[in-house]
Amino acid sequence: MKEKIAVLAGGPSCEREISLISGQAVYDALSALGYPVVMIDPMGDFMDTLKKENVSLVFIALHGTFGEDGTIQRLLEKEGISYTGPGPQASEIAFNKEAAQRLFHRHGILVPPLFVLTSKEDISKQPPFGFPLVVKPAKAGSSVGVSILRNPEGYAQACENAFQYSDVVLVEKYIRGRELTVGILGQEALPVVEVIADREFYDFQAKYKDSGTRYEFPARLTEAERHSVVETALSAYHALESEVMSRVDIILSEEDGQPYVLEVNTIPGLTPKSLLPKAASAAGVSFSELCVKIMGLSKTRVYT
Repeated sequence: MKEKIAVLAGGPSCEREISLISGQAVYDALSALGYPVVMIDPMGDFMDTLKKENVSLVFIALHGTFGEDGTIQRLLEKEGISYTGPGPQASEIAFNKEAAQRLFHRHGILVPPLFVLTSKEDISKQPPFGFPLVVKPAKAGSSVGVSILRNPEGYAQACENAFQYSDVVLVEKYIRGRELTVGILGQEALPVVEVIADREFYDFQAKYKDSGTRYEFPARLTEAERHSVVETALSAYHALESEVMSRVDIILSEEDGQPYVLEVNTIPGLTPKSLLPKAASAAGVSFSELCVKIMGLSKTRVYT
């Protein structure tokens, strides 16, 4: 008899819609493999439901606040319930893009120059680098609230928009280059995926709505480029002390040919359009196999 799995999906974040799609995909895959599985939307007193279901493992398919920021991981550990994905500390730091970028910088990992706004009153302050630049919430995913600005027009509005999703806003120097992502399972980097969006950048629309977005997996890179990108991704993963899985988003700069880390996703999307499943498929790993691998790696975690 296979162990019973609870898939946590939905939740209270602005990424709820995507989480539900990820969760349904995982639920369908595990059900097809014969696992007893239940999907739970963690709203209200969901912990009692988890206990009544007597599950062996929680598969976290939550994105954004509560699911990807270390909160749900701490709650599950407190109750002695095993779960998938990285632990609370790695999740918390990765989700806070300001903390993550500063951590990467200390480890000698290239990141875009950064300017931090901690309140709406800071909007009048100008970053120490010129345009173009990127405005983004420090604590949100799926490119929600992200804007690219070529000139000062619209800067204040972009900051106001980003503050709707986070109490801290990041202003980064725009790095022109190729958008790449590296999925990591355990200690192994999967083939690099390149995102080629018809839109200005890989925003929410391009990720989940726009059929014009193209993907190259594996990405067409020279061996030197591939090595540099993969080593940078693994360095960011290790700097966070992450485990089980993550997805590292990188820009390969047109200007200097160097890879710059944009962010690390500790609970990456598992929708039909998501990048981690594409990377896995390039390595010959089906979606169902990916889910099973994630569960297997999670069971070896040592809780502290």
